[in-house]
Amino acid sequence: MGAHAFIMGSLAALFLIAPFAAMLFLKKRGGSWSSFFVGAGIFVLFAMVLESAMHNVVLLATPLGAVLQKNIWLYGLYGGLAAGVFEETGRLAAFRLLIKNQRGRVTALSYGVGHGGCEAALLLSLTYISNLALLSAARSGAALPQEAQAAVSQLAELPAAAFLWGGMERVSAIALHMALSVLVFAAATQPGKRGLFFAAVLLHAAVDFLAVVCNAFFPIAATELLTAAGAALAVWLAAGVYKKLPKIAEKAEPSPNRKE
Repeated sequence: MGAHAFIMGSLAALFLIAPFAAMLFLKKRGGSWSSFFVGAGIFVLFAMVLESAMHNVVLLATPLGAVLQKNIWLYGLYGGLAAGVFEETGRLAAFRLLIKNQRGRVTALSYGVGHGGCEAALLLSLTYISNLALLSAARSGAALPQEAQAAVSQLAELPAAAFLWGGMERVSAIALHMALSVLVFAAATQPGKRGLFFAAVLLHAAVDFLAVVCNAFFPIAATELLTAAGAALAVWLAAGVYKKLPKIAEKAEPSPNRKE
């Protein structure tokens, strides 16, 4: 269990620190913390709140939910489209309303790091920290509820290396979010590029669909490699778009020591 704890602890710390480190790198190239935190906030609102609320209604309170959950293909299609529509709509709203005065192309990357970094912190780091707390309690001999004991047993049965795949998944997801942010940023700021918004929705849906369906039929290694390939394709497409965006510096943020 020592290897389990080491890997989970290392990855939890990495994905809490790495987004801020990446943002410091982008800040030196014109990025802004406001774009970063808007990206994080939009993820929480559109994915964790609004999208989750829809899932609670559709999957738990309607007859359609039973149909979707019995068919992995329909379930993957539904989940992928829901994620694509909600998160890309959130991106579009952010670029058109919340950070509309920031038009340098690095804005897209700043936003994408915030969006993807927040997701990594909430879905991976907090999960691994919770797992570490369970393992620590079990090692100390504390009396655990039956459900917690079952969770500890499941963790013990997993090979330590399995947790590394969770790290790879987050790397792919952050890269995907940065790529999609570039596409939606171009759609929001460049004349004649509105179609890129719909391309972002479909790309997001396709990668999520691939992850859900592959996870049902293939080992985790194959699933993560295939989804990483999907993210790489999105990055390749976004790189071509990014090169054509203007290099206008983002609007400078006021210094806390500056006197108006």
